[in-house]
Amino acid sequence: MEEAPAAGLAPCKVLVVDDERDLADLAEALLCGHGLEVRVAYSAREALQILETDPDIDAVFSDVMMPGMTGLQLADMVKCLYPKVKVVLTSGFTAPALMVGHRSYPYAAKPYRIETILRLLCS
Repeated sequence: MEEAPAAGLAPCKVLVVDDERDLADLAEALLCGHGLEVRVAYSAREALQILETDPDIDAVFSDVMMPGMTGLQLADMVKCLYPKVKVVLTSGFTAPALMVGHRSYPYAAKPYRIETILRLLCS
């Protein structure tokens, strides 16, 4: 049975993007456990394909450090192609080092608390 979204959060559909499958699957389970609908992509390119075919996605939660296209590059593309989709980034690296030369996106350092991610994604 699916839980309702945590108090104060709007229901939303989230696309989780991480090339580390275990971390992506864990984020999916945590977000689903809080009543959100979740899709998972294991690369930025796969994420763009999902976004193209699923207009109901409200937010993207992406790792920054991925091979091929980084999470920052993905975030910039999402904001350009799907301006209403919220983007939240995560990484084990420090935020200021990641954001140099890029637009600023909501960010949560790894390891993160699921409550922080829920607030950033759906508030």
